[in-house]
Amino acid sequence: MRKRKLLLIAAALGLMAAVLTYTFIRTIEDTGDVQEVREVGVMIANTDIPSGTEVTAGMLRLAQVAETARHPDAARTPNQVIGRITKVPIVRGEQVLDSRLLPAGVRPSLTFVIPSGKRAISVAVNEVVGVAGFVKPGDRVDVLATMDSPDSDSAVTTTVLQNVEVLAIAQDMEERVDKEPKVTTTVTLAVTLAEAQRLTLAEETGVLRLALRPETAADKEWVNPTTSEQLAGRTASQAAARPAAQQPVVQPTAVRAPQPPVEPAPEYKVEVIRGTDRSTVSFKIN
Repeated sequence: MRKRKLLLIAAALGLMAAVLTYTFIRTIEDTGDVQEVREVGVMIANTDIPSGTEVTAGMLRLAQVAETARHPDAARTPNQVIGRITKVPIVRGEQVLDSRLLPAGVRPSLTFVIPSGKRAISVAVNEVVGVAGFVKPGDRVDVLATMDSPDSDSAVTTTVLQNVEVLAIAQDMEERVDKEPKVTTTVTLAVTLAEAQRLTLAEETGVLRLALRPETAADKEWVNPTTSEQLAGRTASQAAARPAAQQPVVQPTAVRAPQPPVEPAPEYKVEVIRGTDRSTVSFKIN
């Protein structure tokens, strides 16, 4: 008898719970608290995209997200993004925002090309200074300067900078496809702030000359400055070495003992590390 009463009570409680649950669900439906989640398409970066990069189809994917999760500035179709240049880096999985891209058809300015830690500085050139127009954006050059020697009345030529990257020729930041030499009036170089000071002083006090480096040359070489006195000394030595038929006949007064051969000065190499840049400098001790 006692078990029968317990079963009746349990059945009554279960029926009451079912009625209450049904009533609650109907109440929610009537008040409109249950809302349908709408999804929209949005362009997502399929890989990390650095700044100054032209966006291609392989860098993107179309994803469905909740309408409330879509950024108001996010692109919805590939045509809104492909072919445009990024102004800032875009991380993989991030929604591609229109504000992070340059307008369609606009190319990046020189600020996107300058390497980190460098400055862009332009120097005036002509056909001779600019290696007859064979210098192209992306090439590397050495900068030589000829000026008055501070220690004497002669002129001196010294290497001001080595292995400097060429950023632009005049207003052209890209190498032309036709590969033809282009004579211009300015060359823009990528230098550190300290190098920019040296280059500016050398241009203001002397005459600059660019020396185009080969593609495989990466080391820096130590070279002593050349003075006009040294050139005059070499000229005198060359004049003394003319053929005997052109030299005045001089009777020797004494026979000098032969001099031992002079061994060439040993060459030393020093590895120089500036931040992440690594270079090797070669020099000789006279």
